[in-house]
Amino acid sequence: MTNFPPQQPENRTTSPPQGPQHSSDSSSLRLAVIAGIPIRIHFTFLLLLVFVAATGLGGNQGHTWISVIYVILLFACVLLHELGHALTAMRYGIRTYDIVLYPIGGVARLQNLPDVKSELWIALAGPAVNVVIAVLLGIAIAAARVPFDPAQVSAPIPRLVVDLFWSNIALFAFNMLPAFPMDGGRVLRSFLAQRMDVLAATRIAASIGQGLALLLGLWSIFTLNLLLLIIAVFVFVAAGQEANAYQTHVLATGHTVREAMLRDFHTLSVGDTLRTAAEKLLSGSQHDFPVVFGEEVQGVLTRADLLRGLAQEGPDAYVAGVMQRDFTYVYPDTDLEQVLQAFTPNHPILVMEPPQNPTNSPKLIGMLNQENVLEFLIISRFNSRPHRSN
Repeated sequence: MTNFPPQQPENRTTSPPQGPQHSSDSSSLRLAVIAGIPIRIHFTFLLLLVFVAATGLGGNQGHTWISVIYVILLFACVLLHELGHALTAMRYGIRTYDIVLYPIGGVARLQNLPDVKSELWIALAGPAVNVVIAVLLGIAIAAARVPFDPAQVSAPIPRLVVDLFWSNIALFAFNMLPAFPMDGGRVLRSFLAQRMDVLAATRIAASIGQGLALLLGLWSIFTLNLLLLIIAVFVFVAAGQEANAYQTHVLATGHTVREAMLRDFHTLSVGDTLRTAAEKLLSGSQHDFPVVFGEEVQGVLTRADLLRGLAQEGPDAYVAGVMQRDFTYVYPDTDLEQVLQAFTPNHPILVMEPPQNPTNSPKLIGMLNQENVLEFLIISRFNSRPHRSN
């Protein structure tokens, strides 16, 4: 995993601190690193290759190996598409965490939100790569005097090239639909954001995306096309999720961890029993507890860990045997928007004061969880609104 600067979220382990682990780490395989960007492939992509090999899907019927090569080359085009986004973002000083390839496409996860102008060029860069690939393949097809109609091409290799040509045209057209979360939706949002509030522009682009997804879903039912139905569901859900995530990140911009962290919280000692932890859980609203030895944090006990420990070990078992020794912590002056990238479901982030002496350990001063961060953002939004006087 790529290391982050000290002000970034850190993962406390028995080894030196490292960057936060993302959800893709456990379900994807890192293939390579290009321009400092980890390239990962989700395990479901391997299932896709097995499915293609078993069914012989692709333009070359009767040539299973060509069908598999077609899928691999198609996703190489998808990877180049995502690299177009990532490398353009790099020119604007925006780092990319990684690129993950899924059976339905690729995702380049950017570290920061681009502004309106840079988002326009970042969004256009991906489809532009598909246009370049299609032009190069088109020149090769024309030079070889091969028909552009796939139905008129019987030889496996020429048919493969023709299929890739049309696939890149399709990738360009699909991604440029003016619907969030497609690239065309981001372009639309960028244009709208020049004339209105960026959150309102995001809601409009997401609504258009969900509207088109509903139309696509109805068409897929009418034509009994399962693939179109899957795409429609994906677009509908992704549009809503991306709009909500973008709103959260915009609201977090300009705030620090110190503003949002919980200051009133309880800790557990490594020598406490699960019975003691359960009593603290039931006595208040806190669900996760830092586990300390003296003033030094040793781990975190989440509610799920506690319940599992009670079921497996019993109430007299020690907290130290059940807690998670790997935990994420941040410094209080870290940008809150950056910390949102480090959250994993049902796991808190600890807030530590940097030690004055390098030989000392950081001091625990607060906690963050997704619920309290959301509450902070909602309250901050209302507090920032102008109030009418009667």
